[in-house]
Amino acid sequence: MRNLKYFCFIFLIFFYYPSQSADKNLAFHGAYTFETNSVQKSCAVYVSIFNNTKNTFTINSLNSQVSEKAEIHEVILDNDIVRMNKIEKFIVPPNEQIYFQPGGSHIMLINLKKELVDGTSFFINFKLDNGKEAKVKVMVLNKKLRENFIE
Repeated sequence: MRNLKYFCFIFLIFFYYPSQSADKNLAFHGAYTFETNSVQKSCAVYVSIFNNTKNTFTINSLNSQVSEKAEIHEVILDNDIVRMNKIEKFIVPPNEQIYFQPGGSHIMLINLKKELVDGTSFFINFKLDNGKEAKVKVMVLNKKLRENFIE
């Protein structure tokens, strides 16, 4: 029953909470991460990006007050070994929907400055090539939910 509560919560985040956008036609929705412990130095963040224009957007950099660094990573399977590669400039093609999710592309927060606690939130700032910035709210979820997202 507790998991149902969290799934409803995530549903509401994805469909009813749009983040501040750098452009009215580039939208970030449903950003979340899982709670951390006091010794954890990094964590992954997941978000959906919707480009409803005929324009290409490039994310040049990102940052957050909860970490020293924030990077976009892609997951690569190389000879049965899973690796993460940093993406320097992330391209959001026209009329595309991009889903950062467990097991795939994600945002990595490196050198966390504090423990992330279930039920709290923080912001990630996405800096785009057009000079605009999107401030995206990230919700922190209970780590027990992770088993429902990762098989």
